[in-house]
Amino acid sequence: MEAAPTTPSGDYSSDRFEPVTAELVIGEVTARSWVFRCFDFVNAAFGYVVGIVSIIFCTAFAANIPIVQFLSFGYLLEVSGRLARGGKLRDAFVGISKAQRIGSLLLGTWLLLIPVRFFSDSIWYEAYLIDPDSPQTLFLRAVQFLLIGLTIIQVVAAWICGGRLRYFFWQLIAPFSVGIWLFRKMLGSKTLRPILNFCFRWISPNLVNDLCHAQPPADWFVPAILLRKITSGSFYSDLRDGLWEFVFSLNLWYYFKLGLAGIVGTLIWLIIPTLMLIGATRLSGGAAIFCGIFGTLTAIPIFANLLFIQTHFAQTRKFSSFFKPGQVLAVFRRAPLCHVLSLLLALVLALPLFFLKIEEIPAELLWTLSIVFIMFSWPSRILLGLAYRRGSSKDNPGRWWIRWPEMALAVPVAAMFVVILSTTRYVSWNGAFSLIENHVFLLPAPFWL
Repeated sequence: MEAAPTTPSGDYSSDRFEPVTAELVIGEVTARSWVFRCFDFVNAAFGYVVGIVSIIFCTAFAANIPIVQFLSFGYLLEVSGRLARGGKLRDAFVGISKAQRIGSLLLGTWLLLIPVRFFSDSIWYEAYLIDPDSPQTLFLRAVQFLLIGLTIIQVVAAWICGGRLRYFFWQLIAPFSVGIWLFRKMLGSKTLRPILNFCFRWISPNLVNDLCHAQPPADWFVPAILLRKITSGSFYSDLRDGLWEFVFSLNLWYYFKLGLAGIVGTLIWLIIPTLMLIGATRLSGGAAIFCGIFGTLTAIPIFANLLFIQTHFAQTRKFSSFFKPGQVLAVFRRAPLCHVLSLLLALVLALPLFFLKIEEIPAELLWTLSIVFIMFSWPSRILLGLAYRRGSSKDNPGRWWIRWPEMALAVPVAAMFVVILSTTRYVSWNGAFSLIENHVFLLPAPFWL
C-alpha cells in the first residue's frame, strides 16, 4: 500500500467539507446581506443533508456487491484516517459535494420515472390484459412510448446541465423562476432602485444589491443552459471531459485499494480467534472447551486494539502498519480514556445490527442491513479517528498510576464484546458462521458470503 494516494485528492485537505452551492463559493459572499446569507445557509444545510444521505445510500449499496464492497470499507477507513492525520471534523465528510450531485442525479431520475412506471404498470397493462388488440390499448401503447421518450429527453437534459435536482423539474418551477427574475430586473431599474435604497438600506447595506441581482438565464434556466452548451462549439469535448474529471475525482481506485488492504490485514488478525470460536460450537468435548478458552483469550486483546490498528493503517496508508501494534499502543497510552470511550461507543453502535440478524429477513431486504451498518459505523470511525488524533498530538503520556488503570478499562469492554459476539452464533440465522460477519471490524455482508 503506497504512502499516499496517486489521485488528485491524495492531500486529504483538498477534499474538505466544501460548500455545495454556487452562491457560497463566489467572492461576493462577504458582501451579501444578512437576509440572503440566511437563505444561503439554509440552502447549504439542505445540500449537506442531501450529501450525507447520498453517501449513506451509495456506500450501503456498494457494501452489498461482492468485491465492490471494498469501496465502502475503504471510505470508512479514510474517514478515520483523515482525522488521525490531524484533520478537522469537517474532513470526516469525504466528498460530500460530489455525493450531493450524485444524490440529486439519482433522486431526480427516480422521481421522473415514477409517472412512466405508473402508466406502464397500471393504465396500459390493465388495458392490455382486458383486450391486447383493442384501439384503446394500441393508443395507450403509443402514449407509453411518447411518455418514455419525453422522460428520456428530460433526464438527459438535466444530466447535461449539471444534474441539480431543480433541473429535472424545470417546467414546474419555470414560471416562478422567470417571475422572480423579471421582478429583480424591474427592481433594478433606475426608477425603483433609489426608492428601495431609501426604504430598505437600514435593514442591511447590501440588501438592495441582492434584491436587484438578476443572474443571466444561462445560469439557471435549463433551455438557456443547453443552448449555451450546444452553441459553444465544444459541446462534446466539454461533456466528455467533465464526465471523466468527475469520475476521476471520486478516487474509486484509491478507496478500493485501501479497503482491500484493510480487509486483508483485518482478516489476518481475526482468523485465529474466529476459527477457535467457531470450533467451540462445531466441536464437542475437550476440543470445544479448548477452542472456546483459547479463542476467548486471544480475541480479547485483539478486539481491544484492532479498531485502532485499522485507524493506524488508515493514517499511514501502509499495509505494514497492521503488524506494528507497538506504535498503536504508544498512541493509546498517551490518551487512554479517549481510546476506551471511542472503543465503547463503537461497540455500542454496532449492537443494532446484531439484533437485526436474530431473525432472517427476506433476501430482497438484506440491503437494508447495510444502511444501518453505515449509519452507525460512520460515527464510530469519526470517534476512532478523533481519539487517535488526540493520542498522536499529546507529548506527555501522563502519570503511570492514572494511565494504566485507564488502559485496563479496554479489557472489560473488549471482553463484553467477545461475549456478545459469541452469543450471537446461537441466535443469528447463520449460526456459527455469523462470527465471520464481524461487522464491527469488517462489513455486514462479506464478499465470500
